[in-house]
Amino acid sequence: MSRRFIGLGLLILLITICGCRATRSIKTNIKEAVISSAPEDRFARSVDSNELSQAERIWIDNRDYFLEKPKALEKITKAASNLKKSYKPKISAATTNVLSIHWPEKSAKWTLIRLKLDNARDLVDEIESCTILSDLGQIPPGLAKLKNKLHEKENIIRSDARPQFKKYPLQTGPNFFSIYPVKLDEEKFLQSQAALLERTVGSATGEGVPHMIKEYGDVIPAKTMRNMEGQYFRNLLKKESQGRAPTFRTVIRTMKKAQKMGFPVTEVPNCKIAFVRVTSKSLMAEHGIEFGLGFDVDLPMDTETLEKTSMFNANTAKDADVVILINEVVSRIDRKTFRPKSYRSRYITGYHEGYNHAYDQAQLRLEQLKLKRQELNNRNNYHILGWFGANDITSAAHQAAIEEQRYDEAVANATNIPKMIDKPIYAKYGYRVVPIRTTKIASVQYIIIDRKSRTYFTDFFDIAQEKNFKIAYGVDPDDPDRLALTKRFNTDKEVREWEKQVVPIRLSDMLNHYLEHQEKDKKYRNMARIQKTIMNNRNKALAAFYSDKYESDTGNDPRFDSTVMVWRPDRMAHGSGFFVTSNIILTNHHVVEGDSFVEIRMHNNQEAFGKVMAFDLYRDLALVKINAHGKPVRFYTKNTLPAGVTLEAIGGPAEFPFTITRGIFSAYRKRYSHHLPSRDIQIRYIQTDAAINPGNSGGPLFYKNKVVGVNSCKIANQEVDNLAFAVHYAEVIEFLEQYGIKYRK
Repeated sequence: MSRRFIGLGLLILLITICGCRATRSIKTNIKEAVISSAPEDRFARSVDSNELSQAERIWIDNRDYFLEKPKALEKITKAASNLKKSYKPKISAATTNVLSIHWPEKSAKWTLIRLKLDNARDLVDEIESCTILSDLGQIPPGLAKLKNKLHEKENIIRSDARPQFKKYPLQTGPNFFSIYPVKLDEEKFLQSQAALLERTVGSATGEGVPHMIKEYGDVIPAKTMRNMEGQYFRNLLKKESQGRAPTFRTVIRTMKKAQKMGFPVTEVPNCKIAFVRVTSKSLMAEHGIEFGLGFDVDLPMDTETLEKTSMFNANTAKDADVVILINEVVSRIDRKTFRPKSYRSRYITGYHEGYNHAYDQAQLRLEQLKLKRQELNNRNNYHILGWFGANDITSAAHQAAIEEQRYDEAVANATNIPKMIDKPIYAKYGYRVVPIRTTKIASVQYIIIDRKSRTYFTDFFDIAQEKNFKIAYGVDPDDPDRLALTKRFNTDKEVREWEKQVVPIRLSDMLNHYLEHQEKDKKYRNMARIQKTIMNNRNKALAAFYSDKYESDTGNDPRFDSTVMVWRPDRMAHGSGFFVTSNIILTNHHVVEGDSFVEIRMHNNQEAFGKVMAFDLYRDLALVKINAHGKPVRFYTKNTLPAGVTLEAIGGPAEFPFTITRGIFSAYRKRYSHHLPSRDIQIRYIQTDAAINPGNSGGPLFYKNKVVGVNSCKIANQEVDNLAFAVHYAEVIEFLEQYGIKYRK
């Protein structure tokens, strides 16, 4: 037993001794860490490692500490003294370099002189920016002498800048300011040398001027630059025209040559251009021109635009040197619709009274503040009884005032929030988003008349500008997300506004084409020849425009072998159609809407499958390509159809396929699309009293043996009867041509 006690005692003694040693070791490490992290030691280490910015930061952050501890201040002063000594040889070398500079000197040695001055200046700035040296009185000797010699030398060189600039090879040498030994105010300096620059440009040859513009163009004053441009352009134009009066082509060629050489021509003198629109007024009055043209003058030329009401003649724009006539031959807007996408949303059908959960939240908040308010009041009572000091009483009173204000606000809020509120009742509905691509297409004749050379040039250019839109149709006015949907999708108004925007014609594009086709220049003695050219193209445009005009008069004839029944895959609905080629069928879009494939039944009782290949939502037309063949119809193509003639509709109303009904042609109508609720596009229709019923949709309407329409819809209510409409054959033909379908006439 005694041995056990002796062993236990020795173990305790050993642990005690080790603990003491560990404690002494920890204390020693802490002491060393404290000593090594003292500001004066960190300062000395930073100076020794040449980390002057860090040493300066230590000095600034611990200035009071150093001033209160003489030993610490003595230590950093010694470190700063060592720093001062390290600068002495640098200052001596910099002073020697500055004194070795002789001026004036050849430009080949300017770079070396600039290097010596820059090194001396950097050294002075480095020393003067070091607050350690100035605060501790450790300014290196020789610094004042270096500064004086540096300023003297810089002033001598700076005062000699103008004479050196006059002798400098501006047309071939590098940038004067980039190699001159001292920095100059470039813009102010060049402003004082404007006369010299203009004289240099006036006498320059070859690549001298482009070199000057490249080196100094961004700092030459605007007025001086304009004078230099004018001088150079006139000299170059005189050279290009070989002493003769310059033609318009020579002016443009000279301008491009100057720009290619790097000279920014900002003004072409003595070259005024007048734009004159000579498009047929009849064409414009009949809305044959569907969008306007504008002129983007992207060249430095004086221009004006004239809208003429009479024919162009010699007195038009008399003060213009060049007249550009614009004659729009074709100007139309094409809209193409793509497969719509259906979306689901909700709208508000009414309201019902429901519990307002915000009422509970307001009451809970009020109760919480009420309890906190009571707690603060009780605490203030203790303060008043003297349990706390004056500062505590003031702080508690301030907090109580804040809580009192919060409580009053909560009372007002709880009072204003009703317990029961009207909650909306929602119902689901669907709307469609239709992708639309609108294209502006134009063919424009332009004539450039150079009055100085009495020549004219005529040619055509085409314009094709398109933009895609997504329009949401059928959004309910009571949809709570209506505003967000309006921002997300486009509207008919946005499409219409884009279509009305003028299409700009860039002058540079027109003149580039003009330069490339000099062989098309023609001489003229008077304006008669030019007027004849304009009138010929006007008449062609009018003839093409009126050939697409349709009036009521003439007709077609039905053929059962050309008619088919169109079934949807689920066989829940069907319509009609007819062959426009041997294997392509035309029908209404609403017959095949939402399906990529349909079933076809022909008059000979054979069946086939068809794939929807194209459609037009405005016209409610669709093309279906099938894996069988049939006889294509012939289309009526005359511009008139006699009112009162008999028309025949073939289709499959109800469950009676290949039914023929008769009626008369009442009138040619233009109505808003029955298929797409847009107030932007009107579609041409044939009005008839032939019986058109569900199942007839997409079938042909014949006059004799030719198709005059595609049966589409009717007005059916208690007050109206026998009002049916078929898509006009003109709309059908345009749709077929849009997709390159060759039809029979």
